[in-house]
Amino acid sequence: MRLRTAAAALAAGAALTVPALAATPAAATPATPAGPAACSTYSNYVSYGASCSGTGSYYAWAICQNNKYVSGPVRSGGVWSYAYCSNVGSTLRSGGYTLV
Repeated sequence: MRLRTAAAALAAGAALTVPALAATPAAATPATPAGPAACSTYSNYVSYGASCSGTGSYYAWAICQNNKYVSGPVRSGGVWSYAYCSNVGSTLRSGGYTLV
């Protein structure tokens, strides 16, 4: 009986140490894309806009009072992207921009 208990404890201990012995892959350092240096925003009661300098792409988005999401076209190089809540018959609740 004592031998079975020792064998079970040894097996359980080995099972717990296996994950610790497994090789962990080295974390790859992601490449940092060239993104916008600075972004300007604009909003009024029906739209939200964004313009970013630099070489990255971006688009403006808005959440409208009627809970609909709208987005502007993807732009780059300081060209304004506008999201219009007026296109869905509503006014602006909040907005922002996303770098892509």
